[in-house]
Amino acid sequence: MDNVSKIRRVSRWMVIACNVILILLPACILWIWIDFDRFAPLLVRTQGLPLQPENIGPINLILGFIVSMVSASVILYGVVRLRRLFLRFQQGDLFNEPNAQHLLVFAKMLFISVLVSPVAGALLSILLTMNNPPGQRAITLSIGSNEIAVLFLSGIFIAVAWIMREGYRLAAENKEFV
Repeated sequence: MDNVSKIRRVSRWMVIACNVILILLPACILWIWIDFDRFAPLLVRTQGLPLQPENIGPINLILGFIVSMVSASVILYGVVRLRRLFLRFQQGDLFNEPNAQHLLVFAKMLFISVLVSPVAGALLSILLTMNNPPGQRAITLSIGSNEIAVLFLSGIFIAVAWIMREGYRLAAENKEFV
């Protein structure tokens, strides 16, 4: 099996993975907010939020869902662009400007999603504790090693996309001289 065939096969699987993410991520976010009582203990353990489920009303849950979806929409758009990239790879269309642009947009969305995530987390902590009695409300802001790793990874993807674009431009320029 030649390399282009391998690229096509891997790209087919990556398109499937992107489709799964595009379906499951919004579905899981919706599930969390519909069945919030089941997931509240996880937030207490992981975020240390002083949640009092009796103080969390339907408006808080709806606003929480909206904040979560706005935050997730950034990475979902990036995955849409990544899916387009792998669809082009699957067709054997490897080195060109649109592919570099798809990768660049994905990398930028990945970067932006890391910046948006702590803000969304802070908004969610406000929404989920705002009805608590004074002294039991919270604002949490968290940035960890995972976020730093994703920032680094998105930087790598941005650099690779720029290199792809420049390589395509140089190849096109050289083709004109021949």
